[in-house]
Amino acid sequence: MLQVNLLGEQSVTDDTGTVRARSSRALALIGFLVVHADAPQTRQRLAAQFWPDSTDEQALTNLRRELHHVRTVLGDDPSLVVTARDLCWTDSPTCRVDVRSFARFRAAARAAAAAGDDEQQRTRAGAAVAYYRGEFLPGGYDDWVLAARGELEQQCVDLLDVIAHGDAGEAAVAAARRRVALRPLEEPGYRRLMELQGEAGDRAGAVSTYHRCASVLERELGVDPDPQTRATLDRLLARTTPAAEPEGLAAHGRAGSAAARLVGRTAELARLREIWRTAAGGRPSLAVVRGEAGVGKSRLVAELAEECRRAGAVVAVTQGFGTAGRLALAPVADWLRTPEIQAATAHLEPVWRVEVDRLVPSARARSEPGGGPPAMVDAWQRHRFFEAVTRALIAVDRPLLLVVDNLHWCDQETLAFLAFCLGIDTGAPLLVAATARDDDPDQEAGLPEWLARMRSTHDVTEIELPPFDSADTAALAAAVVGHPLDEDAAALLQATTGGFALHVVEAVRCGDLDPGAGDLSTVLRHRLEDVSPPARTVAGLAAAVGRDAPAGRKQRWRWGRANRRIVR
Repeated sequence: MLQVNLLGEQSVTDDTGTVRARSSRALALIGFLVVHADAPQTRQRLAAQFWPDSTDEQALTNLRRELHHVRTVLGDDPSLVVTARDLCWTDSPTCRVDVRSFARFRAAARAAAAAGDDEQQRTRAGAAVAYYRGEFLPGGYDDWVLAARGELEQQCVDLLDVIAHGDAGEAAVAAARRRVALRPLEEPGYRRLMELQGEAGDRAGAVSTYHRCASVLERELGVDPDPQTRATLDRLLARTTPAAEPEGLAAHGRAGSAAARLVGRTAELARLREIWRTAAGGRPSLAVVRGEAGVGKSRLVAELAEECRRAGAVVAVTQGFGTAGRLALAPVADWLRTPEIQAATAHLEPVWRVEVDRLVPSARARSEPGGGPPAMVDAWQRHRFFEAVTRALIAVDRPLLLVVDNLHWCDQETLAFLAFCLGIDTGAPLLVAATARDDDPDQEAGLPEWLARMRSTHDVTEIELPPFDSADTAALAAAVVGHPLDEDAAALLQATTGGFALHVVEAVRCGDLDPGAGDLSTVLRHRLEDVSPPARTVAGLAAAVGRDAPAGRKQRWRWGRANRRIVR
Protein backbone atom coordinates (compact mmCIF):
# COMPACT_ATOMS: atom_id res chain seq x y z
CA MET A 1 0.00 0.00 0.00
CA LEU A 2 1.33 3.41 -0.99
CA GLN A 3 0.32 6.79 0.44
CA VAL A 4 0.77 9.86 -1.77
CA ASN A 5 0.56 13.17 0.10
CA LEU A 6 0.22 16.36 -1.93
CA LEU A 7 -1.71 18.55 0.53
CA GLY A 8 0.47 20.26 3.11
CA GLU A 9 3.50 18.19 2.12
CA GLN A 10 4.99 16.29 -0.80
CA SER A 11 5.80 12.66 -0.12
CA VAL A 12 5.21 9.07 -1.12
CA THR A 13 5.45 6.45 1.64
CA ASP A 14 4.89 2.71 1.66
CA ASP A 15 3.08 0.64 4.26
CA THR A 16 6.27 0.32 6.33
CA GLY A 17 6.52 4.09 6.66
CA THR A 18 9.53 4.34 4.37
CA VAL A 19 9.59 7.57 2.38
CA ARG A 20 10.06 6.77 -1.29
CA ALA A 21 10.03 10.35 -2.58
CA ARG A 22 9.81 13.85 -1.20
CA SER A 23 9.64 17.23 -3.00
CA SER A 24 10.91 16.20 -6.42
CA ARG A 25 9.97 16.88 -10.04
CA ALA A 26 8.60 13.33 -10.12
CA LEU A 27 6.10 14.26 -7.40
CA ALA A 28 5.06 17.33 -9.36
CA LEU A 29 4.36 15.08 -12.33
CA ILE A 30 2.30 12.78 -10.12
CA GLY A 31 0.44 15.83 -8.81
CA PHE A 32 -0.44 17.00 -12.32
CA LEU A 33 -1.76 13.58 -13.26
CA VAL A 34 -3.71 13.32 -9.98
CA VAL A 35 -5.57 16.63 -10.44
CA HIS A 36 -6.44 15.42 -13.96
CA ALA A 37 -7.31 11.89 -12.82
CA ASP A 38 -9.06 9.62 -15.33
CA ALA A 39 -8.17 12.04 -18.13
CA PRO A 40 -5.26 10.80 -20.27
CA GLN A 41 -2.53 13.42 -20.79
CA THR A 42 -0.51 13.25 -23.98
CA ARG A 43 3.24 13.12 -23.67
CA GLN A 44 3.57 16.24 -25.83
CA ARG A 45 1.33 18.23 -23.52
CA LEU A 46 3.16 17.08 -20.41
CA ALA A 47 6.55 17.84 -21.94
CA ALA A 48 5.46 21.34 -22.96
CA GLN A 49 3.86 21.94 -19.54
CA PHE A 50 6.91 21.04 -17.48
CA TRP A 51 9.73 22.16 -19.81
CA PRO A 52 8.32 25.05 -21.84
CA ASP A 53 11.75 26.55 -22.55
CA SER A 54 13.23 23.36 -23.99
CA THR A 55 12.97 22.09 -27.53
CA ASP A 56 10.27 19.50 -28.18
CA GLU A 57 12.84 16.74 -28.42
CA GLN A 58 14.63 17.75 -25.23
CA ALA A 59 11.35 18.17 -23.37
CA LEU A 60 10.26 14.65 -24.32
CA THR A 61 13.64 13.33 -23.20
CA ASN A 62 13.19 15.06 -19.86
CA LEU A 63 9.71 13.57 -19.55
CA ARG A 64 11.04 10.05 -20.15
CA ARG A 65 13.63 10.59 -17.41
CA GLU A 66 11.05 11.80 -14.89
CA LEU A 67 8.67 9.01 -15.86
CA HIS A 68 11.42 6.55 -14.99
CA HIS A 69 11.70 8.22 -11.56
CA VAL A 70 7.93 8.03 -11.09
CA ARG A 71 7.91 4.32 -11.90
CA THR A 72 10.75 3.81 -9.43
CA VAL A 73 8.71 5.53 -6.72
CA LEU A 74 5.41 3.79 -7.49
CA GLY A 75 6.81 0.41 -8.43
CA ASP A 76 4.30 -1.72 -10.29
CA ASP A 77 1.25 0.00 -8.78
CA PRO A 78 -1.57 0.11 -11.35
CA SER A 79 -2.56 3.71 -10.50
CA LEU A 80 -0.27 5.02 -13.22
CA VAL A 81 -1.33 3.93 -16.70
CA VAL A 82 1.38 4.48 -19.31
CA THR A 83 1.04 4.07 -23.07
CA ALA A 84 3.26 5.09 -25.94
CA ARG A 85 1.06 8.16 -26.49
CA ASP A 86 -0.11 9.32 -23.07
CA LEU A 87 -0.14 8.96 -19.27
CA CYS A 88 -3.16 8.70 -16.99
CA TRP A 89 -3.86 8.45 -13.26
CA THR A 90 -6.59 6.11 -12.07
CA ASP A 91 -7.60 5.32 -8.51
CA SER A 92 -6.57 1.92 -7.18
CA PRO A 93 -6.99 0.21 -3.80
CA THR A 94 -3.22 -0.16 -3.48
CA CYS A 95 -2.41 3.55 -3.64
CA ARG A 96 -4.15 6.24 -1.60
CA VAL A 97 -3.80 9.90 -2.58
CA ASP A 98 -4.97 12.64 -0.20
CA VAL A 99 -6.20 14.81 -3.08
CA ARG A 100 -8.34 11.97 -4.43
CA SER A 101 -9.70 11.11 -0.97
CA PHE A 102 -10.61 14.77 -0.51
CA ALA A 103 -12.38 14.79 -3.88
CA ARG A 104 -14.23 11.55 -3.15
CA PHE A 105 -15.69 12.71 0.18
CA ARG A 106 -16.46 16.14 -1.30
CA ALA A 107 -18.47 14.43 -4.03
CA ALA A 108 -20.28 12.39 -1.38
CA ALA A 109 -21.14 15.59 0.52
CA ARG A 110 -22.55 17.16 -2.64
CA ALA A 111 -24.60 14.04 -3.31
CA ALA A 112 -25.98 14.12 0.24
CA ALA A 113 -26.90 17.78 -0.20
CA ALA A 114 -28.72 16.99 -3.44
CA ALA A 115 -30.64 14.27 -1.60
CA GLY A 116 -31.59 16.70 1.19
CA ASP A 117 -29.66 14.79 3.85
CA ASP A 118 -28.04 17.63 5.81
CA GLU A 119 -26.52 15.41 8.48
CA GLN A 120 -24.76 13.19 5.93
CA GLN A 121 -23.63 16.29 4.06
CA ARG A 122 -21.90 17.62 7.18
CA THR A 123 -20.42 14.21 7.98
CA ARG A 124 -18.97 13.79 4.49
CA ALA A 125 -17.76 17.38 4.46
CA GLY A 126 -15.95 16.77 7.75
CA ALA A 127 -14.30 13.66 6.32
CA ALA A 128 -13.19 15.62 3.26
CA VAL A 129 -11.60 18.54 5.12
CA ALA A 130 -9.73 16.07 7.33
CA TYR A 131 -7.66 15.23 4.26
CA TYR A 132 -6.94 18.88 3.52
CA ARG A 133 -3.84 19.31 5.68
CA GLY A 134 -2.44 22.30 3.81
CA GLU A 135 -1.90 23.87 0.43
CA PHE A 136 -1.43 21.76 -2.68
CA LEU A 137 2.23 21.01 -3.53
CA PRO A 138 3.71 23.47 -1.03
CA GLY A 139 6.72 25.23 -2.46
CA GLY A 140 5.54 24.89 -6.06
CA TYR A 141 4.74 28.05 -8.00
CA ASP A 142 4.09 26.94 -11.56
CA ASP A 143 0.93 28.38 -13.05
CA TRP A 144 -0.89 25.06 -13.05
CA VAL A 145 0.11 24.49 -9.40
CA LEU A 146 -1.26 27.87 -8.34
CA ALA A 147 -4.51 27.27 -10.24
CA ALA A 148 -5.02 23.82 -8.68
CA ARG A 149 -4.02 25.13 -5.25
CA GLY A 150 -6.57 27.94 -5.39
CA GLU A 151 -9.34 25.61 -6.58
CA LEU A 152 -8.69 23.04 -3.87
CA GLU A 153 -8.52 25.72 -1.18
CA GLN A 154 -11.82 27.19 -2.31
CA GLN A 155 -13.41 23.75 -2.24
CA CYS A 156 -12.16 23.31 1.33
CA VAL A 157 -13.53 26.74 2.31
CA ASP A 158 -16.93 25.81 0.87
CA LEU A 159 -16.96 22.57 2.84
CA LEU A 160 -15.99 24.38 6.03
CA ASP A 161 -18.90 26.76 5.46
CA VAL A 162 -21.22 23.76 5.22
CA ILE A 163 -20.02 22.51 8.61
CA ALA A 164 -19.96 25.92 10.29
CA HIS A 165 -23.44 26.92 9.11
CA GLY A 166 -25.06 23.55 9.59
CA ASP A 167 -24.38 23.07 13.29
CA ALA A 168 -23.58 25.01 16.45
CA GLY A 169 -21.32 22.60 18.28
CA GLU A 170 -17.58 22.25 18.67
CA ALA A 171 -17.23 20.95 15.12
CA ALA A 172 -18.84 24.11 13.78
CA VAL A 173 -16.56 26.35 15.85
CA ALA A 174 -13.49 24.41 14.72
CA ALA A 175 -14.61 24.69 11.10
CA ALA A 176 -15.19 28.42 11.44
CA ARG A 177 -11.76 28.91 12.99
CA ARG A 178 -10.14 26.95 10.18
CA ARG A 179 -12.03 28.96 7.60
CA VAL A 180 -10.70 32.18 9.14
CA ALA A 181 -7.18 30.75 9.05
CA LEU A 182 -7.51 29.87 5.35
CA ARG A 183 -9.08 33.17 4.34
CA PRO A 184 -8.04 35.76 6.95
CA LEU A 185 -9.15 38.70 4.78
CA GLU A 186 -12.72 37.46 4.27
CA GLU A 187 -15.10 38.83 6.89
CA PRO A 188 -17.94 36.26 6.53
CA GLY A 189 -15.73 33.71 8.27
CA TYR A 190 -15.16 36.03 11.22
CA ARG A 191 -18.87 36.82 11.44
CA ARG A 192 -19.87 33.17 11.55
CA LEU A 193 -17.25 32.42 14.20
CA MET A 194 -18.52 35.34 16.30
CA GLU A 195 -22.09 34.06 15.98
CA LEU A 196 -21.07 30.56 17.08
CA GLN A 197 -19.11 31.93 20.02
CA GLY A 198 -22.08 34.05 21.02
CA GLU A 199 -24.42 31.06 20.87
CA ALA A 200 -21.99 29.15 23.09
CA GLY A 201 -21.99 32.00 25.62
CA ASP A 202 -18.40 32.93 24.84
CA ARG A 203 -18.95 36.69 24.68
CA ALA A 204 -15.30 37.46 25.30
CA GLY A 205 -14.27 35.09 22.52
CA ALA A 206 -16.57 36.87 20.08
CA VAL A 207 -15.06 40.22 21.04
CA SER A 208 -11.60 38.76 20.58
CA THR A 209 -12.52 37.47 17.12
CA TYR A 210 -13.78 40.91 16.12
CA HIS A 211 -10.56 42.57 17.27
CA ARG A 212 -8.49 40.02 15.38
CA CYS A 213 -10.52 40.75 12.25
CA ALA A 214 -10.07 44.50 12.67
CA SER A 215 -6.35 44.14 13.26
CA VAL A 216 -5.77 41.92 10.21
CA LEU A 217 -7.77 44.20 7.92
CA GLU A 218 -5.98 47.28 9.20
CA ARG A 219 -2.55 45.71 8.84
CA GLU A 220 -3.05 44.08 5.44
CA LEU A 221 -5.52 46.39 3.67
CA GLY A 222 -5.64 49.58 5.72
CA VAL A 223 -9.44 49.37 6.09
CA ASP A 224 -11.95 48.96 8.91
CA PRO A 225 -14.31 45.98 9.23
CA ASP A 226 -17.52 46.07 7.23
CA PRO A 227 -20.53 47.59 9.05
CA GLN A 228 -22.15 44.16 8.89
CA THR A 229 -19.29 42.72 10.94
CA ARG A 230 -19.59 45.48 13.52
CA ALA A 231 -23.36 44.97 13.62
CA THR A 232 -22.79 41.28 14.35
CA LEU A 233 -20.69 42.19 17.37
CA ASP A 234 -23.18 44.79 18.60
CA ARG A 235 -26.01 42.29 18.29
CA LEU A 236 -24.12 39.70 20.32
CA LEU A 237 -23.22 42.20 23.03
CA ALA A 238 -26.81 43.37 23.25
CA ARG A 239 -27.93 39.84 24.15
CA THR A 240 -25.90 39.80 27.34
CA THR A 241 -25.96 41.83 30.49
CA PRO A 242 -22.75 43.80 30.85
CA ALA A 243 -20.51 42.49 33.55
CA ALA A 244 -19.67 44.56 36.57
CA GLU A 245 -17.02 47.16 35.92
CA PRO A 246 -13.66 45.48 36.54
CA GLU A 247 -11.22 46.89 38.98
CA GLY A 248 -8.53 49.15 37.69
CA LEU A 249 -4.84 48.93 38.14
CA ALA A 250 -5.13 50.64 41.48
CA ALA A 251 -6.64 47.49 42.93
CA HIS A 252 -3.28 45.85 42.40
CA GLY A 253 -1.29 48.42 44.25
CA ARG A 254 -0.85 51.01 41.50
CA ALA A 255 -0.98 54.72 42.18
CA GLY A 256 -4.03 56.42 40.75
CA SER A 257 -7.42 55.06 39.83
CA ALA A 258 -8.34 53.73 36.43
CA ALA A 259 -11.88 54.86 37.08
CA ALA A 260 -10.84 58.52 37.22
CA ARG A 261 -10.84 60.44 33.95
CA LEU A 262 -7.47 60.40 32.24
CA VAL A 263 -6.17 63.92 31.67
CA GLY A 264 -4.09 64.65 28.58
CA ARG A 265 -1.89 61.90 27.12
CA THR A 266 -4.07 61.73 23.99
CA ALA A 267 -1.21 60.96 21.62
CA GLU A 268 0.44 58.48 23.97
CA LEU A 269 -2.80 56.58 24.60
CA ALA A 270 -3.54 56.48 20.87
CA ARG A 271 -0.10 54.96 20.31
CA LEU A 272 -0.70 52.31 22.96
CA ARG A 273 -4.06 51.46 21.39
CA GLU A 274 -2.37 51.04 18.03
CA ILE A 275 0.27 48.76 19.54
CA TRP A 276 -2.47 46.74 21.26
CA ARG A 277 -4.41 46.25 18.03
CA THR A 278 -1.28 44.96 16.32
CA ALA A 279 -0.42 42.63 19.19
CA ALA A 280 -4.01 41.36 19.50
CA GLY A 281 -3.81 40.37 15.85
CA GLY A 282 -1.16 37.78 16.65
CA ARG A 283 2.05 39.79 16.81
CA PRO A 284 3.47 39.59 20.35
CA SER A 285 4.97 42.94 21.32
CA LEU A 286 6.53 44.92 24.15
CA ALA A 287 5.56 48.51 24.94
CA VAL A 288 7.64 50.42 27.48
CA VAL A 289 6.31 53.71 28.86
CA ARG A 290 9.30 55.66 30.16
CA GLY A 291 9.61 58.79 32.24
CA GLU A 292 10.56 60.22 35.60
CA ALA A 293 8.91 59.17 38.85
CA GLY A 294 5.47 60.69 39.33
CA VAL A 295 4.99 61.69 35.69
CA GLY A 296 1.95 59.41 35.21
CA LYS A 297 3.29 56.25 33.58
CA SER A 298 1.23 53.84 35.68
CA ARG A 299 -1.94 55.85 35.15
CA LEU A 300 -1.53 55.76 31.38
CA VAL A 301 -1.00 51.99 31.31
CA ALA A 302 -3.94 51.57 33.70
CA GLU A 303 -6.15 53.31 31.16
CA LEU A 304 -5.08 50.87 28.45
CA ALA A 305 -5.63 47.93 30.80
CA GLU A 306 -9.15 49.09 31.59
CA GLU A 307 -10.03 49.45 27.92
CA CYS A 308 -8.69 45.98 27.19
CA ARG A 309 -10.72 44.46 30.02
CA ARG A 310 -13.90 46.08 28.73
CA ALA A 311 -13.15 44.65 25.28
CA GLY A 312 -12.95 41.11 26.67
CA ALA A 313 -9.20 40.67 26.89
CA VAL A 314 -7.43 38.99 29.79
CA VAL A 315 -5.37 41.49 31.78
CA ALA A 316 -2.73 40.34 34.28
CA VAL A 317 -0.95 42.93 36.43
CA THR A 318 2.26 42.84 38.44
CA GLN A 319 5.09 45.11 39.52
CA GLY A 320 8.76 45.13 40.41
CA PHE A 321 9.92 46.17 43.87
CA GLY A 322 12.98 48.29 44.61
CA THR A 323 14.34 46.06 47.34
CA ALA A 324 17.54 44.11 47.77
CA GLY A 325 17.41 40.38 47.15
CA ARG A 326 14.50 40.54 44.71
CA LEU A 327 12.72 37.24 44.28
CA ALA A 328 13.43 35.69 40.90
CA LEU A 329 10.40 35.57 38.59
CA ALA A 330 8.07 37.04 41.24
CA PRO A 331 6.30 39.22 38.61
CA VAL A 332 5.75 36.19 36.39
CA ALA A 333 4.30 34.28 39.33
CA ASP A 334 1.84 37.14 39.86
CA TRP A 335 0.67 36.82 36.26
CA LEU A 336 0.19 33.07 36.63
CA ARG A 337 -2.07 33.64 39.65
CA THR A 338 -4.55 35.64 37.56
CA PRO A 339 -7.82 33.62 37.72
CA GLU A 340 -8.27 33.31 33.95
CA ILE A 341 -4.69 32.13 33.49
CA GLN A 342 -4.95 29.69 36.41
CA ALA A 343 -8.08 28.18 34.85
CA ALA A 344 -6.38 27.81 31.48
CA THR A 345 -3.25 26.31 33.05
CA ALA A 346 -5.33 23.52 34.55
CA HIS A 347 -6.06 22.29 31.01
CA LEU A 348 -2.43 22.09 29.92
CA GLU A 349 -0.89 18.71 29.27
CA PRO A 350 0.68 17.24 32.45
CA VAL A 351 4.18 17.57 31.01
CA TRP A 352 3.74 21.37 30.96
CA ARG A 353 1.72 21.71 34.17
CA VAL A 354 4.50 20.11 36.19
CA GLU A 355 6.90 22.78 34.91
CA VAL A 356 4.53 25.61 35.84
CA ASP A 357 4.22 24.07 39.31
CA ARG A 358 7.87 24.93 39.87
CA LEU A 359 6.90 28.59 40.11
CA VAL A 360 3.26 28.54 41.24
CA PRO A 361 2.50 25.13 42.76
CA SER A 362 -1.03 23.93 42.20
CA ALA A 363 -3.08 22.23 44.89
CA ARG A 364 -2.19 18.89 43.31
CA ALA A 365 1.54 19.65 43.41
CA ARG A 366 1.38 20.81 47.03
CA SER A 367 -0.28 17.56 48.05
CA GLU A 368 2.40 15.39 46.47
CA PRO A 369 5.25 14.02 48.58
CA GLY A 370 8.32 16.18 48.21
CA GLY A 371 6.36 19.36 47.64
CA GLY A 372 6.62 19.53 43.86
CA PRO A 373 9.01 18.93 41.00
CA PRO A 374 12.78 18.94 41.38
CA ALA A 375 14.83 22.05 40.82
CA MET A 376 16.20 22.93 37.39
CA VAL A 377 19.83 22.16 36.73
CA ASP A 378 20.63 22.36 33.01
CA ALA A 379 20.00 25.06 30.42
CA TRP A 380 17.60 22.81 28.51
CA GLN A 381 15.49 22.49 31.66
CA ARG A 382 15.33 26.26 31.92
CA HIS A 383 14.25 26.47 28.28
CA ARG A 384 11.56 23.86 28.89
CA PHE A 385 10.39 25.72 32.00
CA PHE A 386 10.14 29.01 30.11
CA GLU A 387 8.20 27.30 27.33
CA ALA A 388 5.77 25.80 29.84
CA VAL A 389 5.13 29.17 31.50
CA THR A 390 4.64 30.77 28.09
CA ARG A 391 2.13 28.06 27.17
CA ALA A 392 0.28 28.69 30.43
CA LEU A 393 0.03 32.43 29.80
CA ILE A 394 -1.21 32.19 26.22
CA ALA A 395 -3.53 29.24 26.92
CA VAL A 396 -6.36 31.66 27.71
CA ASP A 397 -7.25 31.71 23.98
CA ARG A 398 -8.08 35.40 24.21
CA PRO A 399 -6.02 38.54 23.67
CA LEU A 400 -3.70 38.91 26.65
CA LEU A 401 -2.27 42.08 28.18
CA LEU A 402 0.54 41.53 30.68
CA VAL A 403 1.24 44.68 32.70
CA VAL A 404 4.47 45.09 34.66
CA ASP A 405 4.90 48.30 36.60
CA ASN A 406 8.46 49.31 37.53
CA LEU A 407 10.25 47.23 34.93
CA HIS A 408 13.48 48.83 36.12
CA TRP A 409 13.19 46.84 39.35
CA CYS A 410 12.53 43.45 37.76
CA ASP A 411 15.11 40.71 38.30
CA GLN A 412 17.30 39.22 35.58
CA GLU A 413 15.29 35.99 35.40
CA THR A 414 12.08 37.92 34.75
CA LEU A 415 13.80 39.88 31.99
CA ALA A 416 15.15 36.65 30.50
CA PHE A 417 11.68 35.13 30.53
CA LEU A 418 10.17 38.17 28.80
CA ALA A 419 12.78 37.90 26.06
CA PHE A 420 11.94 34.21 25.62
CA CYS A 421 8.17 34.65 25.74
CA LEU A 422 8.16 37.45 23.17
CA GLY A 423 10.81 35.79 21.03
CA ILE A 424 9.30 32.41 20.23
CA ASP A 425 6.94 32.18 17.27
CA THR A 426 3.61 31.60 19.01
CA GLY A 427 1.47 33.99 16.98
CA ALA A 428 -0.34 34.67 20.25
CA PRO A 429 -2.37 37.86 20.72
CA LEU A 430 -0.05 39.16 23.44
CA LEU A 431 1.19 42.56 24.57
CA VAL A 432 3.52 43.22 27.50
CA ALA A 433 3.03 46.81 28.69
CA ALA A 434 5.72 48.00 31.08
CA THR A 435 6.57 51.20 32.89
CA ALA A 436 10.16 52.20 33.60
CA ARG A 437 11.84 55.16 35.24
CA ASP A 438 14.65 56.91 33.45
CA ASP A 439 18.01 56.65 35.21
CA ASP A 440 16.69 55.12 38.42
CA PRO A 441 19.70 54.54 40.72
CA ASP A 442 18.24 51.27 42.02
CA GLN A 443 17.35 49.80 38.63
CA GLU A 444 18.38 46.28 37.69
CA ALA A 445 21.98 46.48 36.54
CA GLY A 446 21.42 44.69 33.25
CA LEU A 447 18.29 46.55 32.16
CA PRO A 448 19.90 48.93 29.62
CA GLU A 449 21.68 46.05 27.88
CA TRP A 450 18.50 43.97 27.96
CA LEU A 451 16.50 46.76 26.35
CA ALA A 452 19.17 47.21 23.71
CA ARG A 453 18.98 43.51 22.81
CA MET A 454 15.19 43.58 22.78
CA ARG A 455 15.16 46.54 20.40
CA SER A 456 17.29 44.63 17.89
CA THR A 457 15.52 41.27 18.09
CA HIS A 458 11.91 41.91 19.16
CA ASP A 459 8.94 44.14 18.39
CA VAL A 460 9.55 46.88 20.98
CA THR A 461 8.00 50.34 21.22
CA GLU A 462 9.19 52.89 23.76
CA ILE A 463 7.00 55.86 24.67
CA GLU A 464 8.64 58.75 26.51
CA LEU A 465 6.19 60.48 28.85
CA PRO A 466 6.97 64.15 29.58
CA PRO A 467 5.50 66.19 32.47
CA PHE A 468 2.19 67.99 31.92
CA ASP A 469 2.07 71.42 30.39
CA SER A 470 0.24 74.15 32.30
CA ALA A 471 -3.12 73.42 30.65
CA ASP A 472 -3.07 69.72 31.54
CA THR A 473 -1.84 70.51 35.05
CA ALA A 474 -4.82 72.82 35.56
CA ALA A 475 -7.19 70.23 34.10
CA LEU A 476 -5.88 67.51 36.42
CA ALA A 477 -6.17 69.75 39.48
CA ALA A 478 -9.71 70.72 38.49
CA ALA A 479 -10.63 67.05 38.12
CA VAL A 480 -9.36 66.36 41.63
CA VAL A 481 -11.03 69.30 43.41
CA GLY A 482 -14.17 69.37 41.28
CA HIS A 483 -13.91 72.96 40.01
CA PRO A 484 -11.56 74.91 37.73
CA LEU A 485 -8.58 76.86 39.06
CA ASP A 486 -8.05 80.55 38.50
CA GLU A 487 -5.11 81.53 36.31
CA ASP A 488 -2.82 82.57 39.16
CA ALA A 489 -3.37 79.35 41.11
CA ALA A 490 -2.87 77.24 37.98
CA ALA A 491 0.37 79.04 37.10
CA LEU A 492 1.74 78.67 40.62
CA LEU A 493 0.77 75.01 40.75
CA GLN A 494 2.60 74.37 37.48
CA ALA A 495 5.67 76.20 38.75
CA THR A 496 5.80 74.35 42.07
CA THR A 497 5.05 70.84 40.77
CA GLY A 498 6.80 70.95 37.40
CA GLY A 499 3.79 69.30 35.78
CA PHE A 500 4.39 65.94 37.45
CA ALA A 501 0.98 64.32 37.80
CA LEU A 502 1.62 62.71 41.18
CA HIS A 503 2.92 65.98 42.65
CA VAL A 504 -0.07 67.88 41.26
CA VAL A 505 -2.53 65.48 42.87
CA GLU A 506 -0.71 65.49 46.21
CA ALA A 507 -0.38 69.27 46.22
CA VAL A 508 -4.09 69.68 45.62
CA ARG A 509 -5.06 67.11 48.25
CA CYS A 510 -2.79 68.58 50.92
CA GLY A 511 -4.84 71.72 51.51
CA ASP A 512 -7.13 74.36 50.17
CA LEU A 513 -5.23 74.75 46.91
CA ASP A 514 -3.30 77.79 47.96
CA PRO A 515 -0.03 76.43 46.63
CA GLY A 516 2.18 78.61 48.72
CA ALA A 517 5.35 77.72 50.49
CA GLY A 518 3.55 76.15 53.42
CA ASP A 519 1.51 73.73 51.35
CA LEU A 520 4.42 72.82 49.12
CA SER A 521 6.50 72.10 52.19
CA THR A 522 3.77 69.73 53.35
CA VAL A 523 3.83 67.96 50.02
CA LEU A 524 7.61 67.63 50.08
CA ARG A 525 7.61 66.48 53.70
CA HIS A 526 5.09 63.75 52.92
CA ARG A 527 7.13 62.66 49.92
CA LEU A 528 10.41 62.61 51.87
CA GLU A 529 8.90 60.47 54.61
CA ASP A 530 8.81 57.59 52.11
CA VAL A 531 12.48 57.69 51.10
CA SER A 532 15.64 56.47 52.78
CA PRO A 533 17.73 58.67 55.13
CA PRO A 534 20.56 59.03 52.57
CA ALA A 535 18.03 60.20 49.99
CA ARG A 536 16.68 62.80 52.42
CA THR A 537 20.24 63.99 53.02
CA VAL A 538 20.83 64.36 49.29
CA ALA A 539 17.59 66.32 48.98
CA GLY A 540 18.73 68.63 51.74
CA LEU A 541 22.09 69.18 50.06
CA ALA A 542 20.38 69.89 46.75
CA ALA A 543 18.12 72.43 48.45
CA ALA A 544 21.13 74.06 50.08
CA VAL A 545 22.83 74.42 46.68
CA GLY A 546 19.77 76.39 45.64
CA ARG A 547 19.64 75.66 41.94
CA ASP A 548 18.52 72.87 39.60
CA ALA A 549 20.91 70.00 38.91
CA PRO A 550 20.57 67.59 35.99
CA ALA A 551 20.10 63.91 36.76
CA GLY A 552 23.58 63.02 35.60
CA ARG A 553 25.16 65.48 38.05
CA LYS A 554 23.04 64.15 40.89
CA GLN A 555 24.30 60.68 40.26
CA ARG A 556 27.93 61.82 40.21
CA TRP A 557 27.78 63.56 43.55
CA ARG A 558 29.66 62.14 46.50
CA TRP A 559 29.26 63.33 50.07
CA GLY A 560 32.63 65.01 50.29
CA ARG A 561 32.29 66.62 46.89
CA ALA A 562 28.80 67.88 47.69
CA ASN A 563 29.93 69.30 51.02
CA ARG A 564 32.85 71.11 49.39
CA ARG A 565 30.45 72.66 46.89
CA ILE A 566 28.13 73.87 49.66
CA VAL A 567 31.05 75.36 51.57
CA ARG A 568 32.11 77.25 48.46
